[in-house]
Amino acid sequence: MDNIILFLKPVSDSKGRNIVRDFVYGCWCNGRRVGGMQMPPLNELSCATHVRNVGLDVMFIDAQYERERFDAMMRSRFAGIRAVALMSSTQSFRADVELLGRIKKLKSDVQTVLFGSHPTFMPRYGLKDPAVDFIVLHEPEETLRCLMRELINGHSVSGIEGIGYCDERGEPVINPPRSFMDMDELPVPDRFLLPEGIDYFNPVVKRMPYTTMQTSRGCTGHCIFCTVPAFYGNKYRMRSSEKVLEELESIIALGYREVFFRDETFTADRKRNVEICEGMIRKNMDLKWIANSRVDAIDKDIMAVMKRAGCHMIKFGVESGSDEILQNYKKESDVQQTIKAFALAREIGLDTHAHIVFGGPGETIGTINQTIAFAKKLRASTASFGILTPYPGTELFDRVAGSYPEIRDGSASNMDNLHIHGFFSENICGISGEDLSRWIVKAYRSFYLRPGYLKERFCRMESLEEFFILLTAGTNIFQFSLTGEN
Repeated sequence: MDNIILFLKPVSDSKGRNIVRDFVYGCWCNGRRVGGMQMPPLNELSCATHVRNVGLDVMFIDAQYERERFDAMMRSRFAGIRAVALMSSTQSFRADVELLGRIKKLKSDVQTVLFGSHPTFMPRYGLKDPAVDFIVLHEPEETLRCLMRELINGHSVSGIEGIGYCDERGEPVINPPRSFMDMDELPVPDRFLLPEGIDYFNPVVKRMPYTTMQTSRGCTGHCIFCTVPAFYGNKYRMRSSEKVLEELESIIALGYREVFFRDETFTADRKRNVEICEGMIRKNMDLKWIANSRVDAIDKDIMAVMKRAGCHMIKFGVESGSDEILQNYKKESDVQQTIKAFALAREIGLDTHAHIVFGGPGETIGTINQTIAFAKKLRASTASFGILTPYPGTELFDRVAGSYPEIRDGSASNMDNLHIHGFFSENICGISGEDLSRWIVKAYRSFYLRPGYLKERFCRMESLEEFFILLTAGTNIFQFSLTGEN
């Protein structure tokens, strides 16, 4: 009897590049531009674990690293598989649907499910293709558990909140949304589901093996280009410090030596942040870690306790060196706050990463040059530069779609062109995609190919292990800086 539920992370893009495909709300990236970064598929593990915890038979395949296992599954025509679930973003949607179509040809009665940003924000597009049986909207864990349980038991799914499907006439049905979960009720992702013997690479970690972890969902910001607020219902929710510390202890027991907290803003709640850090110090946890923050959601005291608890890098969404552009983004922070945050981090002894985008409303060649100079002035440890992309689920996408309906569902932006080629860029800022592509390469060259920068990075290394990590990352970054090929 077919009763296995397969959570499948597909093979990488058409050129075989690494894809940072871990955020359920999309906003993925890939290739040399991000130093060859790889991320464990945390959200898929969370979903698989939650479904399995009610006694269902679950399998997870990361086809990017388990190609032989995936090929064997294809050769078996998905023997024993009742349902296949894929996490899909706008940039992967067309490739994901094509893969589901191939699976359907091998096994016509397998049930296919898409969850993630694209089915959430473009549900009717998601259901247009006959390869897709069901979509899951917004936070997926509990909805997937309910859906899979009813599919396995052969019961009707018509009353399940948070799903979409086509009725007998082929008309799309989008059920009412499901309430968001209490974060402490989410499972600890079972990392034993990951490919055996695979260490995911990250260019900014100091120690391997590393893993990722999520302690909150949502964001307190309202940036016009970000899918996070809408995906999580414009709410910010947190796990308790006790639950976070419990998972950290389990991570250490599994042999991990570093953690990358994938929260949008780890520091959003000061009290909880201090509790977590002080707990790590009190328990003498031997972990290095990285976290994301906002320049307006952190101060010197918080940085100091994070440093004592093992944090070595904070990543910030800098976006631009122009206050006018930041206002256009509704960033709710300014250039001076960014300067202060980076200076404080440097004083405390923390590395910093600056996420920067070109091509937003009001962007000019002048503001691009201003931002490149600003990134160097900040003395960020690392920086990434990309072209702003209008994602479904954002204010920016709605603006573009209102004037240019030919953008349709946005899925013409794919993993081959994401962030390095313009997508309706000229309509957004008046600068062509080709010009923005050239400026991205110029920015990488200007930032990374500085003798002083290279000297400082090597002088700050703490171990031979870190040297080899930086060597791999640097090779990727330098190749992109010199050739523009991702």
